[in-house]
Amino acid sequence: MQGFATLDWSSFAPWTDFLLHTLHYISLAFMIVAYTIKIKQLLAKPAVAEGTPAKGDHAKAIRYSYFLLAMPWEIESQRKHWFRYLEFAMFHIAMAVGIGVAFTMPWGHEYLATPPVIFALLAVFSLGTLIGLSRLLRRLSDPAVRAISTPDDFFCIVLLTLWMASGVLMAPQSSWHGELWVQAYFVLATFFLFYVPFSKISHYVYWPFMRFYIGKHFGHRGVFPKKRVANS
Repeated sequence: MQGFATLDWSSFAPWTDFLLHTLHYISLAFMIVAYTIKIKQLLAKPAVAEGTPAKGDHAKAIRYSYFLLAMPWEIESQRKHWFRYLEFAMFHIAMAVGIGVAFTMPWGHEYLATPPVIFALLAVFSLGTLIGLSRLLRRLSDPAVRAISTPDDFFCIVLLTLWMASGVLMAPQSSWHGELWVQAYFVLATFFLFYVPFSKISHYVYWPFMRFYIGKHFGHRGVFPKKRVANS
């Protein structure tokens, strides 16, 4: 389609190539090292041992704990506020797509330049931008949410929203300031790789450990998996 895939990647400035092909992967290596240290520190901590007789199946409870994120009907707050859950899920999917694009576009940009892929990316990045703005507005307008928000929360949501917006401008690979949008997208992506290990976004590193111990603990007590009660 006219206007798509007209960006000449071979004409990029040297520093743009350095950003895409060198600095971006240096930042990835830095993040891997930082997370390796974090995980090693976690594994070095002694595990909590239960001193009471087991009331349930540990393995079944741990599986339930891991899959609970994909079962919103099992959690009361998500059942009552399903739109918030959908917003949460779509925002994280948009982030995952953004990460995938950041690591495939430098060497596979021609495969991402077909109209169906471009339209899909535009839809995902646009949705991510709108959800980011919605989450930022809620943090600012809701007194309860604002009270528990830290400067890091605001900083991260603003930058993530800007990153999604830069994806909207970059995805068409148009010759109209195309290199500028690529630079903006990868500057933000590269910055996050350096910054995330020190921010609250790194919570996803702890998630597998958290779900394991929650499942084991509540499974030991016989609480997980959730018991069905009539008329509840």
